[in-house]
Amino acid sequence: MSVAPTHTSLVYDGDRAYATEAGGFLREGLEQGQRALVMAPQSRMELVATELGPDADAVDFVDEAVAYEPQWNAYRVLLDHLAATPGVRTRVVAEQALARRAPAELVDYRRLESAANLVFAGRPVDLLCPYDARTLPAGLLDIALRAHDGLRVEGAVLPNAGFRDPMEELADLASVVHPPVDATTLDCSYQSDVSLVRRTVRAKGSRDGLATGVVDDLELAVSEVLTNALLHGSPPALVHLYEEADMWVCHVQDGGGLPVDPLAGVVPPDDPSDHGYGLWLARQLVAAVDVGSDLTGTHVRLHVRAPGRAGLGDLQPA
Repeated sequence: MSVAPTHTSLVYDGDRAYATEAGGFLREGLEQGQRALVMAPQSRMELVATELGPDADAVDFVDEAVAYEPQWNAYRVLLDHLAATPGVRTRVVAEQALARRAPAELVDYRRLESAANLVFAGRPVDLLCPYDARTLPAGLLDIALRAHDGLRVEGAVLPNAGFRDPMEELADLASVVHPPVDATTLDCSYQSDVSLVRRTVRAKGSRDGLATGVVDDLELAVSEVLTNALLHGSPPALVHLYEEADMWVCHVQDGGGLPVDPLAGVVPPDDPSDHGYGLWLARQLVAAVDVGSDLTGTHVRLHVRAPGRAGLGDLQPA
């Protein structure tokens, strides 16, 4: 009989506690013939490797600059890892340097953590998500409680009374933020307007100093989202371009008509023709994606870092 997946948090207060708990979690699995994956900052991977000693050779290590850039790529890394050995259970330690994230990215990380309970349901995986109590503010430590049904404490997993239903959490995070009055707005109510949007995003993004690769990914993401709006939404279809705090935002709005599914673009679709494929792809391309609806329609906001804000790949590991 298959064992249900687990999603456990670890709130640690020092390197020794981290190494003991994360290393013990992985060793338990290795002793049972399971696979092991660590997605974490370099300093954390080194702690785990030292703790495991020779057993570390059986662990796959992926630096956070690869696994979490963008954040939703962590799902792809894990899904590919599971697909490589179908049916073999995997233990995963997954952590990134949350203190480096912009507010929009942190909201999206809340979605990612809550949605993991749904995305990996039925899959042979045990997820352990560590949170550093020394450096993270209470608002981020709150994710450890709301998104995980178990807490690892001194080698044991305790029930988490603070766990919140993932669908409720995702629904609450699906709020609408309206574009500012000084946004650049394009009317894109026809399929032929998609090429106009692509050209405008490329020209304005380049003029505002976005890196070429960032512009390329954003151009593809907005094409997917706008095409989806034209096929499944209702007119008018609008694209707003603006900066918000330290993010450059490409905001697609249509007339709506149907409630937004909190899982749209969160759970990987079975086929590229599926309704949620465009949003799923967009999440693999940009720093953060917000989706919500109100009386003004459906709003999808694609965020990339504004010029001057470093990504994880440009920073030294914590």
